[in-house]
Amino acid sequence: MKQKKALGAVLLLSWTTYMVAYLCRVNLSTVLDKLAAGLNVSVEYLGMASSVYFVTYAVGQLLNGALGDRVNPHRFLMLALTMTGAINVILGIQTSGLLFLLLWGLNGFCQSMFWSTLLRLLSFYSTESQRKNVSTIMSTCSVTGYLLSWVVLSYFFRSMSHRPYFLVPGIAALALVLAWYVMSRKMPFTEVASDRRPTPPLGQIAREFLEDRLFFICMLCVLVGAIQEGAVFWLPMIFTNVLDLGSGSLLLLVLIPLAKLAGVFLARWNLTWFRENVRSAMIAMLSLACLLSVTLALTSGHTSLITVLMIAALIAVINASNWYMISYLPFYFSGRNIVSTLVGTFDFSTYIGASIMSGLLGVLLMRFGWVALPLLWLLLSLASLLLAVTGAGSCLRRKGARRETGK
Repeated sequence: MKQKKALGAVLLLSWTTYMVAYLCRVNLSTVLDKLAAGLNVSVEYLGMASSVYFVTYAVGQLLNGALGDRVNPHRFLMLALTMTGAINVILGIQTSGLLFLLLWGLNGFCQSMFWSTLLRLLSFYSTESQRKNVSTIMSTCSVTGYLLSWVVLSYFFRSMSHRPYFLVPGIAALALVLAWYVMSRKMPFTEVASDRRPTPPLGQIAREFLEDRLFFICMLCVLVGAIQEGAVFWLPMIFTNVLDLGSGSLLLLVLIPLAKLAGVFLARWNLTWFRENVRSAMIAMLSLACLLSVTLALTSGHTSLITVLMIAALIAVINASNWYMISYLPFYFSGRNIVSTLVGTFDFSTYIGASIMSGLLGVLLMRFGWVALPLLWLLLSLASLLLAVTGAGSCLRRKGARRETGK
């Protein structure tokens, strides 16, 4: 009972922390037009800022993921909240386009300190039977962040400038520093970590990474991240300006975050259907992504509600695919005490794909219009499916177990 209450307390604070962290990153896509006017820059310039963010976030995941297995997570999270909160507050009061670009890139690095550290901390408090539920609950953080940013903040701040979109999330992040300080005093991390094996040296982790062929998972993360994160950033602009939906574009503010949430529960149901076989579940989701991409390509000349719903469905199945690798699979490496390192490496790969695609999609939209996007999503989905059937499939099926090299 004591362990269950401890998990509940840590999970609640972890969920709140990552949700607020998401508010400090998706606020950019919420306020593109207002921010461009306020800083006197183009929307394409802000697209470049997004690419810089994805690069610094990806690099940060690689570094902070490895660091997260070797530090006190309470202190590390307090540092992350202080930095990302302060950056957002500064962004809310400054007016320089160049300074925004630099600070937004730094924000990407700070944001990379959260997810891997939180999952590592939760892996110490949760049992194997609780992992699916914990990873599902944590995966709703991003969806809630999108809904609050795209719906709630957009509604209350609709007549204001871009400033409150950054100030409010920044202040919320700074307020959470106190909550983690109290947690560190009441539930010291040293108590729960005392019975765990030490984190292996980086050289040993690298050898096991190569021997277990986990680089195939990284390759799959690049492709899935290119579809999901690269697309979501541009969706407000796609719905409003490219598809010219007019007042119907307001549907985006609710539909896309709900589609991401549906993807989490779809992934859970699909995993149960295939009796915890992650490889089969992944193949099913990516096959559906291919089908949806084909349908979108064939109907690219139409901008009806059906097109919007199919985009939402594609986001759902891709988010389900991402959940297997970023949220569910890493928990099975808890016994090796490398959860943070693995999450950081997989997330690094995801956002390398996102950084490439967020810039490329902006160019494709301006030069070729909407028709180019479904074709690109189809190519990426087919490549992802092929990888899941071949190299990445065995890694997914083993779920953290060492590869038997004798066979």
